[in-house]
Amino acid sequence: MNKISINGNVRFGTRLIVLMLGLVMLPVLAQAETFKGLKPVSPQPDPANLKPGLAVTYYGVKVDSIGELEENMGYMDGKPGAPIPMLNYQVGQGNVLTSHSNDMVGAIIKGFIKMEQPGRYVFMVHSNDGVWIAIGDKLIYEDPDVHADRFSDEIIVEISEPGWYPIHIKYFEKKNTATLELYWEAPGYGEMDYVPAEVFSHTGE
Repeated sequence: MNKISINGNVRFGTRLIVLMLGLVMLPVLAQAETFKGLKPVSPQPDPANLKPGLAVTYYGVKVDSIGELEENMGYMDGKPGAPIPMLNYQVGQGNVLTSHSNDMVGAIIKGFIKMEQPGRYVFMVHSNDGVWIAIGDKLIYEDPDVHADRFSDEIIVEISEPGWYPIHIKYFEKKNTATLELYWEAPGYGEMDYVPAEVFSHTGE
């Protein structure tokens, strides 16, 4: 059983955590989906041009799905926000991510995630409300509608080439509480934990 270590405290059993916290969880799949063929950025970004965290653009919208967020983006101008250092936000009724709003927030998050070693990466997503995540130009997870806090199932990604991979996230919070957390179990990083800030970057473009 996997462990999640958060802020130095080890929490045993990701599915047990969900039950203990009274969260709603997606139905458990018989076998976790495995994604292969992800494409690293080509050419790889110049380290001199990289900035910490992920770039984010915010939209003030009241929507019920990622699809509705995309429709609004077609005729609205987004507002760039402060970069997101890492995806570890479970803010209750506080401000959503790095925005200055606590309700009706849409976010388009882009940048790079570094896969330093080839091999098997296991991700999990904890979200409230809708979320859509692509890595290496491949959609790996979506839970696109309004929902209470819940974890994804395990998402297995097989990486054959180390380096920086593009990451693209669409997210919205409608009202009340907000959560967007991304965990991984990666070669060389030990047990399941937050994806660390050191592997996120963006160029500001």
